[in-house]
Amino acid sequence: MKILLNAIFSVLKILTDPFILFVVMAIIIVILRKKNKYKAALLGIIILTSTILIITTGIVGKLTAQYLQEEYTSKLPPVSSPSVIVILGGGTVRLNETQESNLISYSRLIAAFKLYQNAKQNKQPCKILASGNGNHNGSSEAVLYAKVLTEMGVPETDIIKEERSMNTYENAKYSSVILRKLSSSKVYLVTSGFHIKRAAVIFKTFGVHPVPCPSDLINTHLTVIPNSYNSAMTSMMLGEIVGIWQVQLYNRLGLN
Repeated sequence: MKILLNAIFSVLKILTDPFILFVVMAIIIVILRKKNKYKAALLGIIILTSTILIITTGIVGKLTAQYLQEEYTSKLPPVSSPSVIVILGGGTVRLNETQESNLISYSRLIAAFKLYQNAKQNKQPCKILASGNGNHNGSSEAVLYAKVLTEMGVPETDIIKEERSMNTYENAKYSSVILRKLSSSKVYLVTSGFHIKRAAVIFKTFGVHPVPCPSDLINTHLTVIPNSYNSAMTSMMLGEIVGIWQVQLYNRLGLN
């Protein structure tokens, strides 16, 4: 059953890409026209045009951004007890012989470092757990994060690397094992605003109830002329919503 559900949700996530959605719906319309179902084809054209417009003009993005981020704030909480800061990988980029954390990762690094600084100012023991492999070649996200954090001034002894996970589910799965071995009273979860809701739900699935700390917030712009920014942001956020539905359904069915 889980294999079938995984396949269904994988298809849904693919369809959150407006370009893929456009291609699929266009194919359906062509098939309908060849079968002389002109009314159905016309209805399909209207639905396709309307769907693309509300995505690329930012309307859907506004709604999804609110759903994913409305309960959070970018203001970081004080760290006043022994804690672990879990920072999730955001991907890596390779250019020629250079490999770095990608653009989306740096807000997470800054947020984690600010939390760590606050803990030290409050004279509280604090560790940073960098979680993520993210690729099969080169350095892991955790290693790249650790490198930047040490350059910022975080001692290597305060950094824990989790290098096995390839996605958010595995971030939570493998990090929870490490967290259970630590005696810290609080766990702060750092990731991007559009990702924090799903990440928190998954961590709770593994018995970890973190303090969500979004490192950034995103939104679309309402525009008259369709643009690619709205399309990209909406696609990313819709994928997160499908992921949340997947986790919630699996939890109800006992599949996680």
